[in-house]
Amino acid sequence: MHKLRHSIQARVILLVMAFTALIALAVCGASVAALYKSTVRSTAQSAEYNLQIAAGRLRQDVEEIDSLADWATVNSTVRNYLFSSYQRTQILDIYNTILSKYSSQHTARYIRRFIITNCETGLMQQGTAVSQSMALSVENLNELPGFEDAQDSDSWTILAEDPLITVGSASVIPVIRNTKNFTTNQTARVYIAVSSALITDAVQDYTLPEDAALYFIMDGRPYRIDGGAMISADVELTDFPDAALEKQYDLLDNRTVAFQVNGENALAYPLGSSGLYVAQTLPKAMVTSQLPAMMLPLTAAFCMILLLGLLLGLLLRQMISVPVQALQDQLRRIGQGDFTPNPAIEWDNEMGDIGRGINGLSRSVTGLMEHRLEDERQKKDLEYRMLQNQINPHFIYNTLNSIKWMATIQHAPGIAEMTMALSRLLKSVSKGNERLVPLQEEFALLNDYFTIQQYRYGGTITMDVTYIEDERLCRDCMIPRFTLQPLVENAIFHGIEPKGCAGNIEILVLRDATGDVLIDLKDDGVGMSPEQAAKALSEPGPEEASAKFRHVGMWNVHRRLQYSFGEGYGLSIRSEPGKGTVVTVRLPPTESQKGGNS
Repeated sequence: MHKLRHSIQARVILLVMAFTALIALAVCGASVAALYKSTVRSTAQSAEYNLQIAAGRLRQDVEEIDSLADWATVNSTVRNYLFSSYQRTQILDIYNTILSKYSSQHTARYIRRFIITNCETGLMQQGTAVSQSMALSVENLNELPGFEDAQDSDSWTILAEDPLITVGSASVIPVIRNTKNFTTNQTARVYIAVSSALITDAVQDYTLPEDAALYFIMDGRPYRIDGGAMISADVELTDFPDAALEKQYDLLDNRTVAFQVNGENALAYPLGSSGLYVAQTLPKAMVTSQLPAMMLPLTAAFCMILLLGLLLGLLLRQMISVPVQALQDQLRRIGQGDFTPNPAIEWDNEMGDIGRGINGLSRSVTGLMEHRLEDERQKKDLEYRMLQNQINPHFIYNTLNSIKWMATIQHAPGIAEMTMALSRLLKSVSKGNERLVPLQEEFALLNDYFTIQQYRYGGTITMDVTYIEDERLCRDCMIPRFTLQPLVENAIFHGIEPKGCAGNIEILVLRDATGDVLIDLKDDGVGMSPEQAAKALSEPGPEEASAKFRHVGMWNVHRRLQYSFGEGYGLSIRSEPGKGTVVTVRLPPTESQKGGNS
């Protein structure tokens, strides 16, 4: 049979409601003045709360639009388009970039114009006004409100009509960013025309008293929001802010500003951006009372409250204090390390739910400790197996060293040198945990590999590092491990070997104009056609897996470089059948190299 559950919460609510009603009856007549002050304060705080909500909604939208403007000044694709002399070749890329960024904005429907331009030859536009406006060109850009001679500080300062918009609302708020190419001193501008509906839509659900007005303040100028429209208000702001008013209203947030507009008290809350506020005038609080007639019943009520308060204290102690003390005792035992569950605290009410939760926590902690002990045992077993597995590589290295010394004793230096090269290669493979290594370490690995191949081909192939622009590149430039070895292997097996005679591989290390590090690997082999070169850097299909110009992993090397440094880096191939191949590895400069170029 289900046991009846007695709700402490219901009991407390009923008692508190009765107690509160009696208190309200006792104090309403004796504190008219306090009630009036409280009403004034609550009216101000209610307005402050509503302003905070409205400002919070608007702040997100304003910050998103500001972030869009800032993004357009630093995005590499946008800057390349604005400051490049080859803008025609970049139109598709910049259009897709701007469209993708614009479409991803939550505020896209309020962006009437999103323009990037260098004011001379480059102009790209997105926005809801594109199809509702006269054609825009660099010749009529200055007709846009706030565009001519605009500075970054001119953003979010005015509400103006866009004369080029022919359909729909033309009221816009300009947001402007200027950017500059410090190499060429060329300037460009980002211009976003924000519809005033961004403001009016955010406050359409705003609870506004009948005798109050709602304003949006930009750069110290108020704009009244009325009937879903934003109108320039011919009013005067007085004492903005007014410290005496703020103290009178006992405002909750120190960012809330109190002031007067045309003699009416008002509150404003900032959006976070300089000069932007949502403001509301405050209605006059009215309190009526009949204090003399209420004095006798209020006095009687006061005496009753004292008696009921005493009874309530005794009841609350029995219902709440005793169970709470039992729960505290159980928590104290848990804190001292005793996780034994206590069934006595599992009562048939809300306190019992807490008791059951504490007991469940005790059981969970006990189980967790047991799992932890088991994990420690498993960890020791794993460490033992790892130490055991280290024996096998040491055995291989010792065996190779024995072969090397035997070859030396038997006067076979070639075998000794190949054995040591193989030993160093194996150590690099087994112990190399770093994903990126200095270029000089990669050259050392490549030299060990080439030593083995040189003996294999009887000295008919040679490899020379013919030019290094700066020796610091070998120390500072980082490269993914085993990047050059597959490229040299490809040059030997599929470039030099098929031509049937001696061959040579040259390596050059230099920097280009952008500061990137270029490593050129040149061979005088049979070369390849442009189609084969293009396929070598694209992902192979199943039917191409056995193609001889692919199975040394050039695509794999290319993709590893892109994964490590970005899409702008990797391999490029220049080749001509019968004349050899040049594979170029593009790497980013290190911070020290960047400083050296500046």
